[in-house]
Amino acid sequence: MYDYEALRNDVCKLCRSGVECGTIGRSVSGAHLVYFHLGPKSGDQIIIQGGIHAREWVTALLVERQVETLMCEDLPLGVYFLPMTNPDGATLVQRGAEAFPEYAASLLAVNGHNDFSMWKANLRAVDLNCNFEAKWGTGESNVTEPAPSSFIGYLSVSEPETRALVRFTRAVKPIATVSYHALGREVYYEFGQKGERLARDRHIAEITADALGYRLVHGDLGSAGGYKDWCVSELGIPALTIEIISERFSHPLDESALEGEEKNLWLPKLLIETIKNS
Repeated sequence: MYDYEALRNDVCKLCRSGVECGTIGRSVSGAHLVYFHLGPKSGDQIIIQGGIHAREWVTALLVERQVETLMCEDLPLGVYFLPMTNPDGATLVQRGAEAFPEYAASLLAVNGHNDFSMWKANLRAVDLNCNFEAKWGTGESNVTEPAPSSFIGYLSVSEPETRALVRFTRAVKPIATVSYHALGREVYYEFGQKGERLARDRHIAEITADALGYRLVHGDLGSAGGYKDWCVSELGIPALTIEIISERFSHPLDESALEGEEKNLWLPKLLIETIKNS
């Protein structure tokens, strides 16, 4: 399994290879929210983020592989890669509540058993992708109490992981973002934008979906509080949610589910080319 320790090892390896590595903040447990950067630091930037849902930790491995694939490429724009936005959740899924003795009792009370393989939330049982200030609390699947998934938090942007990502995104001022999830092989792009913005974002999403062989999904389907939703509504930029992996797989996933997803390794370069030509 690709866990937080594996990511830390990759930080050491990639830093030795000359890739810029850093952290945008810390999780509930104090784990670093790691970033890698490729391309020029000045000028336009893109953010690619994975691992915000605990059970979808394979997306963190995909984002790390993107860095390894593109580290020797001459990119015309800068790209920030944030592989594991929810490191505590990934550890919980893979190692169980005993990995966090201080939180074990509350986690077991919420989950009801010690199998956390389907857990999506962070260490405080908040679904980070429901915690952003984008029609927060109005999503069709939202819940208002701690839960393995879909709990919005008692306040918007209440979690250290969410706050760090918001703070970092505002500082970078990206021209586009990508959020990786699993599974379904779908591309989402809408959250209430209209007119020229909608046409622009649909164009980018269409090219992305076509290149990956994924289904393009129109509308927000009752989504709210997600990172993509916040980027669209607050920043006014194109933001994609990309669900990788065929539905012939089911959760819990392992690394073998990434077989056949190789086209995603080149997605950052495709996105740069698409935006430059839009």
